[in-house]
Formats: sequence, structure tokens, C-alpha cells
Amino acid sequence: MKRICMFLAVSLLFSGCEKEPESASSAVGKGAPQVSVQTATASTNVILHANDAVVVRIDGKDLTRGEIIRNAKVALQLNMNKARKTKIRRREMQILERNCRAAANREIARAAVAKYVRDRNLPVPTNLIKRVTRRFESQYGAMSLKLRRRHNIKDLKYMLGKNAFRIDEMIMEMALFEVMTNDVANAANIVISDKMVADRLNLIKKANGRAAATNEQIFATATNVWKKIVSKEMTFEAAASKFSEDEYAQMGCEWGCFTLDQLEDEDALLALLPTIKTGDITPPIESDGGLAILRKDEDDNSKTYSFSRVFFRLPYFYDEETPVQARAVLHEQKCAELIKATIKDNIDKLKIEYPNGTNIVWKLTAQDLK
Repeated sequence: MKRICMFLAVSLLFSGCEKEPESASSAVGKGAPQVSVQTATASTNVILHANDAVVVRIDGKDLTRGEIIRNAKVALQLNMNKARKTKIRRREMQILERNCRAAANREIARAAVAKYVRDRNLPVPTNLIKRVTRRFESQYGAMSLKLRRRHNIKDLKYMLGKNAFRIDEMIMEMALFEVMTNDVANAANIVISDKMVADRLNLIKKANGRAAATNEQIFATATNVWKKIVSKEMTFEAAASKFSEDEYAQMGCEWGCFTLDQLEDEDALLALLPTIKTGDITPPIESDGGLAILRKDEDDNSKTYSFSRVFFRLPYFYDEETPVQARAVLHEQKCAELIKATIKDNIDKLKIEYPNGTNIVWKLTAQDLK
């Protein structure tokens, strides 16, 4: 059950399962405290300027732009503890915008979960809060290299300062979700047949066979691209633009600037690091869950290493499972389907309003990070 809760807390509770408002396009900027409505076509373009502008109203409770940004900053600060700080401001903005874009959907899902628990008068045991708190610390309390220990809740609250109260809300949200999950799973009569188990094991075997064949093709493609780069038939930037399959491809080929600690999982790169100089281009190596051709760029200082990369995403290989493990996974999947349906059912019972008739497309500036 713990595995279910950890998985679903991200994939279901915070997914986009909400009532869709009328189709419209919009943008958010920071400026005068007003709401400007412009009608250019049949659709309405709503531009929200003020942080007190209401984005969504759920059962009469308003969620404003300012609240969304404040909450997103909490997620930003928690995630930046362990995220690679490549181009820090760029990375911060990515996390902030991602959390802001999903904020309305998350708030609606949270309200639906709270409604389920409230309507059934389900208790939230103290020991559950303690378990969730420990999981929260494990998830966000990055290991301190200096102290050789994980940050606890007290450390995290100190780090967040005036936004510390949000941690208590997040822990309660996780606890409520687990209460609902346990209640739905216990009430369900889920039967996993032997055929379902056999079918799953067979699918894993076939999928891994296809992945192995694809793996060989990707290695061949990456090697060919590397040869073209080193022979000057193709520039590094052109190769990255054409072939890269990661988030950095949209912002050029820069991978980032790293310390040795941040490269601790990059075994292949660490092995090459003593021998490569500025401007050197590595052959394809396994890196960051894929295959990468790396170029060593000029370092910011003696303790950091800067790279650009052409990245090829490798196919996913499924772990081999025993019949007992397959049965457990199938049970979790069935529970997940029931919980997702339960959330949707409770969303349908909420009164959801978008005062400006639209979902917000968040376009933030560096000013919003302050």
C-alpha cells in the first residue's frame, strides 16, 4: 500500500483531471494591478496582471495568482535541494513555471480528495501523519554532505522561512490521499487471475526484446553522428538541434556546469574526465539515462566542469518479475484505476469556476522568483 500511495500522489492526485473550461488563450505578466480583457476573435484573451487575480474558484474558495506563485516557490526550494544546478536561474524558472501551470489542476484534485474523506468522516490517525512526515523528509530532506545526514522537517521549515507553513499543508494533503487510497482499496474486490499474470510476464519479455533491438540501432546512430562531428561534416550545435531528445535541446546544446559531487552517478564521464580538455568531444557514452556525445566547454572555475551534449534517449527496459511480483503490480494498477475514477467522480461534485473564463498559461519573469 505504501508503494501505491507514493506512486499515485504524483501521477493521480496532481494530474490534470479537472472540469475543462471554455477554450481560450491567455498570458500572465507582471504589471499594473488590473485585469485586462481583449476580444480579438470569437475567443476571449484574458491577461491577468495582478497577483490577487483569481485563477480558479472551488466551492467558493478562491485560488489567486499570488498564492500559486508562493506555493510554487515552496516546491522550487524543496526540489532545488537535489536538482542539478546547471544554469540556476533557468532551472529555477523551469520548475516554477511547471508548478504554476499545473496548480489549478492540483488544487481541484486536492479538493476532491478532501471532499471524499470529509463526506465519509474518515479519521486521519496520528501514526499516519508520522509515517507521511518521515516519507516527506526522505523525499525532500536531501543529504547534507557536511553533516552526513538528511534534513528533517525542522531543517526544511527553517530553509523555507515564511513559507514553512506550506510543509504542514503538504503533509496533510499526502495523509488525506493515503486515507482515501486505503479506503478505496479496502472496499474494492480486486481479483488478479493467473492469466493476467502470465500475460504481463509475456509482455515484459517481448518489450525487453524490442528494446534490445532498438538499443543497438541508437548506439549505431549515435556513433555515426559522433563521426560526422569530429570529421567536421556537422557542427556540434547542428547535431544537438537535430538529434537531442532532452529538455536542454530546446535551449541550445548546453548541458550545464557541474561539480564532482553532482557527477557522482556519471560513471562513464568520470572515467574520461581526467583525460579530456576544453573543446574535446567524447564518443557516445551512457549518461543521465541515455546515450550522450559530450563536449567539454570552458569551466567557470577550477571546481566545476561545463559540458554541452547531444543526447539520445535509450529505450526503457522493464525489470524481470516473478509471478508474485507481477500479481502485486497488477493489483496496484487496478487500485490506481479505481482511485483515479474516484477522484474524477468527486471532481464532478465540486463547483468549479474560472472567473475569467479560462485556464491560465503562465508566463513568468525573473521578478516572480524574488
